[in-house]
Formats: sequence, structure tokens, C-alpha cells
Amino acid sequence: MRRKGFTLIEVLVALVVTVAALTVVCQGFATGARASVAAQKTTRAALLAQRVLTDVETGVIPLGQSSAGTFEDEPEFLYETRSEPDLPGLTLLAVTVKWDERGQPRAYVLTRLMRERTTTP
Repeated sequence: MRRKGFTLIEVLVALVVTVAALTVVCQGFATGARASVAAQKTTRAALLAQRVLTDVETGVIPLGQSSAGTFEDEPEFLYETRSEPDLPGLTLLAVTVKWDERGQPRAYVLTRLMRERTTTP
């Protein structure tokens, strides 16, 4: 006489397969979450670099010299500017925003060719 149902071995094999599949799925979620955080910080760094570039354009930060600093509202990000004369009347400006991500240093560099400001009487 044969009983209906699963044997202990069948149940254990099904349990091992389920646990293995859940482990792979959870690792995928963790990887996706890390990638999302990295993308958010890189996007934030791009916006902060643009903010520094706007400060240079408006004269808050001088164009002809290098500078460095922090952001009041984003203390984990630092910036550096480097400007080099390129062509007559043009200056190559590089804005580097730096931060640490999971113990690794990261940087975003925004480079623009800027026209020297002229004063109008």
C-alpha cells in the first residue's frame, strides 16, 4: 500500500532549492540598492559641480585662480576648481567634486571653456 504525499527527501530538496533561489534574489536586490545609491550620489555631485560653475559665472568664485571648499548643505562633498588659460580670451575651467562612497574615494569632474568676463562702463 502506497501513501499519498511527499517523502522527507523530496521536501528537503524543495526547501534547499527555494532557499538558494531566495538567496540569489536577495543578492540582486542588494546590488540594485547599492547601484541606486551610487547613482544618486553621482547625480548630486553633478548638480553641485554645476552650482560651483554658476558661482564662477556670476563672479562669486574668481575665474583666474584655483579654489577649494565644501558645501554647507552637503558636508560629505568637497569641491576643487582649476583654471588654465586656453586660447586668447578663453579659460579652461575644471570643477571636481569629491566624496567617499563605501570607503572608496569618488570624484565627478565638470570641464567648461569659459570666456573671460569683460566690464562694461
